[in-house]
Amino acid sequence: MTNIGREDEITEFKESMSQLDKGIKSLTAMLNRRNHGTVYIGVDDDGEVCGVDVGPSTVESIRNKIRSYVQPQIIANIGVHVSDDDREYISINAIGHNIPYSFDGRYYIRNVSSDESAGPEVVVQMVMSRGLDPLKGQPSDKQDLTFDYLFSLMSSRKMHPRDEDGFYRSHGLLNEQGRFNLTAYLVSDQNTLTMQVVRFNGNDRSSISTRSDFGGQSLLGSMDAVLREVSTYQMTRVDLSKGKRVEGNLFDFESFREAWFNACVHNSWRMMIPPSVMVFDDRIEVVSNGPIPFPLSLDMFYSGDSRPVNRSLFELFSMFGFTEQSGHGVPTIVKNYGREAFNITDNGVIVTIPFAFEPDYVKRRRETEIHMSELDINHRKVLLCLESEPEAKLMDVANETGMSLSMVKKIVSSLKSEGLLRNDGTNRNSKWVVMM
Repeated sequence: MTNIGREDEITEFKESMSQLDKGIKSLTAMLNRRNHGTVYIGVDDDGEVCGVDVGPSTVESIRNKIRSYVQPQIIANIGVHVSDDDREYISINAIGHNIPYSFDGRYYIRNVSSDESAGPEVVVQMVMSRGLDPLKGQPSDKQDLTFDYLFSLMSSRKMHPRDEDGFYRSHGLLNEQGRFNLTAYLVSDQNTLTMQVVRFNGNDRSSISTRSDFGGQSLLGSMDAVLREVSTYQMTRVDLSKGKRVEGNLFDFESFREAWFNACVHNSWRMMIPPSVMVFDDRIEVVSNGPIPFPLSLDMFYSGDSRPVNRSLFELFSMFGFTEQSGHGVPTIVKNYGREAFNITDNGVIVTIPFAFEPDYVKRRRETEIHMSELDINHRKVLLCLESEPEAKLMDVANETGMSLSMVKKIVSSLKSEGLLRNDGTNRNSKWVVMM
């Protein structure tokens, strides 16, 4: 049998269509608590698919009931699925930021896996907690937007995106005038913002080693690309000094992940200045723009109190599991690296993830610098020339360095015999490789 999992603040199970009303009530309670939720019909309390009869008008009748009972109106994604043993079941998924939502004129709020009646004070708190979404109200300069990456990501998670205003409005991608807003631009395929990972030589910004840009695509895609790029820096060191094998990672990747996703979702995007990642010899820095949300105190921030700055963007991130309302990201970083990992100013937040040991690429660079310092000036000139232009001919090197061709040939022969240089390929397609 297929098991969906367990009920929680964003998931509810109902065994049959006779419980649809209660399921819709649960959906409003989840929206009021977490701004998104999913109800499954044809699934028992233990998460086992028991099946439900799905007729030609079943999905439309669910939509009609949602329209009749839920205010303000929501656009639900309704899917029909088949379990491993060929039993059909239904998923009803919705995202909403116009809380509070009512079911049949009454308000409910999710508490773990139950729906509790919300009194007047709770309703007032929900209204006040909505706040303003700076991205939602501001129209995008570009209106001819496509969302292939977003739609593909949703489809991979068995959601059902639709290229229509109702879908875009329910996911916070339209402003009040029905135009695509800045949230839509950020997750669109036309996003042209840079998303850089910059590696420096040393512990300051004076010398750049590499600069990689993963922008020019949906924020969801570039965000994941940066995450994968930084994962290539991870390495493990084995310590045998204490008589037993102890493995340690260069840095805590979960802490970096939380810092990076938080930087992307809470960044002050109205200025269109993206967050970035900077890699130094001894640390990684995640840089985001804009202060922590008002009226959040530092103690509240460090404890994990989550107050999304860009609510519509936050809801999309939550839907894909990139971030969550529980706010465990900051406490995770504090647990591993302390409060001193955060540098919070009025202009932005920098999260520093220190390295546990010196990376291998830093050791190799130091060794190269030592070897270079031991060479005379002419040898260094030739080596640097061939390193920057691997396909150069020796006459080109002679012209570049101001030396005679015979001297260049003699130096190259010496560098090859010392194991510092080799030549790969055929005569026509040869390539110089510096072995330092």
